[in-house]
Formats: sequence, structure tokens, C-alpha cells
Amino acid sequence: LCSLHLDNYLLLQPFCTKAQFLNGKAKQDMTEKLADLVTELYPRKPYAVEQKVLAVLWHLLGNMTSSGSLPGAGGNIRTATAKLSKALFAQMGQSLLTHAASQPPHIKKSLEEFLEIAT
Repeated sequence: LCSLHLDNYLLLQPFCTKAQFLNGKAKQDMTEKLADLVTELYPRKPYAVEQKVLAVLWHLLGNMTSSGSLPGAGGNIRTATAKLSKALFAQMGQSLLTHAASQPPHIKKSLEEFLEIAT
């Protein structure tokens, strides 16, 4: 399967939407695919990735219970969210934490836990 870079950029928005609205295993799969897209697209489209994917990350972190599940979603989203957090951090570095600082404290705290950053 040959996919052009442009194609994957076009997948960014629908994947972001699905990662927020799907449930269960599908949500996990989408979130993990999104992490792969971040790694591929960020070097070329940093602004678009930040604009779209951060909204998904805040959604996931904001709605996750302490056990790592999302209310009504079924399944554990923790691993996928950790993967997405780490992919974004690998690309954005400190800037990710700067963005997180404007989020509610529990979201920032969850992100730091995923990134295992001592504060």
C-alpha cells in the first residue's frame, strides 16, 4: 500500500474526530493511529497537529478515570493515551507542557504522569 504524505495529512481531522467520538476498542485503535500520524506529520505540519491533536489529548486526559477507562467507553484507553502523549512530547518537547499549563490541573497532572515527569 503506497500512501502519499498528503493523504495522511488528510486523515488527521477524521482520525481526531473519531478518537473523540468512538468507543471501546475502536477509540483505542484510533488514538494509537493518531500517535503514529503525529510522529509522521509533526515535522511538516506542526501547527495543524497541535491544533487538532491537542484537543483530542485534552479530551482523553480530561475524561479518563483513575483506572484508565473512559466513562461509557468500555476498554482501557490508558495505553493508547500514553502512546499519544509520548508521541506529542517527542515532537513538541517542552512546548507540550506549556500548552498543558493552560488546561485544568487534573489534565496537566495526568499528562505529567504519562510522561513520567517529576514536577
